[in-house]
Amino acid sequence: MLKMIHADLYKTFHRAYFYVLMLSVSALCVVMVFAMRGGEYGNWSGAVMTGAALLSYPIFLLPMITQIVYAEDFRDHTLKNSIAFGTNRTTLYVSKWLTTIVLGIFMTVVVLAFYFGGTALLLTKDSAFQWELVREFLLRLAASCAVYIAAISMSVFFIQLFNKSTLAIFLYYAAFYLTEYLLKLVHWSKGIDYLLKTQILTICQSPLAKLQTPVVISVITMAVFFIAGIVFFRKKDFT
Repeated sequence: MLKMIHADLYKTFHRAYFYVLMLSVSALCVVMVFAMRGGEYGNWSGAVMTGAALLSYPIFLLPMITQIVYAEDFRDHTLKNSIAFGTNRTTLYVSKWLTTIVLGIFMTVVVLAFYFGGTALLLTKDSAFQWELVREFLLRLAASCAVYIAAISMSVFFIQLFNKSTLAIFLYYAAFYLTEYLLKLVHWSKGIDYLLKTQILTICQSPLAKLQTPVVISVITMAVFFIAGIVFFRKKDFT
């Protein structure tokens, strides 16, 4: 499995797509920090609080990372060839899933480095800034990772289901952002409490004491899509 992950990472890091996506988001963060100068949040404490509020935005990027991992496999039929040569399907699925997570972590570190690096260089350190704000941000980021991994599991499941990245990305966005309205339409508003969208908003906005429930729900959601993806992938016909 490690060799598969290494091969996927090597392939990704030798293509421009991932770097374009990562550097584009990093540049946007620097531009945003620059735009904050002179405003209400144009200081260190304001930037940290803004960063916590922005933790829901990576959800939008995750299917793009999944697409980067899988695009050449579908184009060049390497998944079919790997299975034909006897590669265990579960191992292959898990390696792709882990590769997507590793790329997501790498991108998160780089983007945060640009954001907080820009904050340190462009904004002033105000008297309200305390390291407790940083600790709170890191706790929210750690909790958000549970939602991110659940979202990756959902994205990987959809892309395996359709073998078409465009349709899989569309369904991912629809499932994440529109399910809330569908539940309201069928008069089952209680179901909204268990959506990933609800969990990430709770993590961004609620007190730290209330982060445990969103993490648990996200882990359960991750397990459901992860197991469903493996079951489907093991039975899928690649002929």
